[in-house]
Amino acid sequence: MTAPASGRGSAAALAPAPGSADALARGLSKASEPAGAPSLLRAARCALVLLGALPWCVPLARSRLPLGELGAALDRFFVPMCHRMPERSLAIEGVLMPLCSRCAGIFAGVAAGAAIARPRLAMTAWRPILIALSAMMVADVATQDLGLRPVWHATRLATGLAFGYALAAAFLTRLTRRPG
Repeated sequence: MTAPASGRGSAAALAPAPGSADALARGLSKASEPAGAPSLLRAARCALVLLGALPWCVPLARSRLPLGELGAALDRFFVPMCHRMPERSLAIEGVLMPLCSRCAGIFAGVAAGAAIARPRLAMTAWRPILIALSAMMVADVATQDLGLRPVWHATRLATGLAFGYALAAAFLTRLTRRPG
């Protein structure tokens, strides 16, 4: 192989021959790597799963362990995030959750979305999904607050879970496809 007159090798001259073991190895390694930084993606997924599980773990821990001030501090962590109205919150083993049932559903959805992260859709597909799920939550809030129906924890959890799942999956999609 001879170098061009410029002293630089052409891309074709530097690329491995098609079908060679080197070309196959490069193709397989590129196909198995996510588009984003793998360690950042793993760290983000782990952080979202842990954060999403936290409001569910706090009442369990407080019901079983003498956490004292640590339990109260964990509970206070959620104060700025939610209204925490007792009639709109679930209790686990007799201990009120630190979030209302809708927010608890959002957190659970974030944990599930980060753990599963499927389907892998383009951001252009996630946007209308997130808008539709937000509209479902608003409809749930409106029908409840207008007195058209009582507080139903099932619908609060379901709409929150769906929105949280889509939010986490869309975030991870964006993270993996960010410009390098």
